[in-house]
Amino acid sequence: MQAKRTRRQTRQWPDQFDIHVAMRLRQRRIELGLTQPELAAKLGVMFQSLYKYEHAINRITAGQLYRLSKVLDVPVTFFFEGIEAGLTAQSRSRPPKAGR
Repeated sequence: MQAKRTRRQTRQWPDQFDIHVAMRLRQRRIELGLTQPELAAKLGVMFQSLYKYEHAINRITAGQLYRLSKVLDVPVTFFFEGIEAGLTAQSRSRPPKAGR
């Protein structure tokens, strides 16, 4: 019988969607002239948490994404705008996998 995996053992690197959302969050914060501590205070989180969101270290939950959209005065869809173009560019820059 195998031991149950812990979260640390199963944690994967952030995927391209997490990275894109994190970049859009940082972009909007900078556009508004907010510092990480200022935005974190508006969200009710520590600025270290916001730092981790912006660097895709921690994933942003749906609830937190909704709160971010309200504080940053953008629709939730803002965080996903341009994601298709980014995915297309990434797929062109990757070499094909072996056997395909």
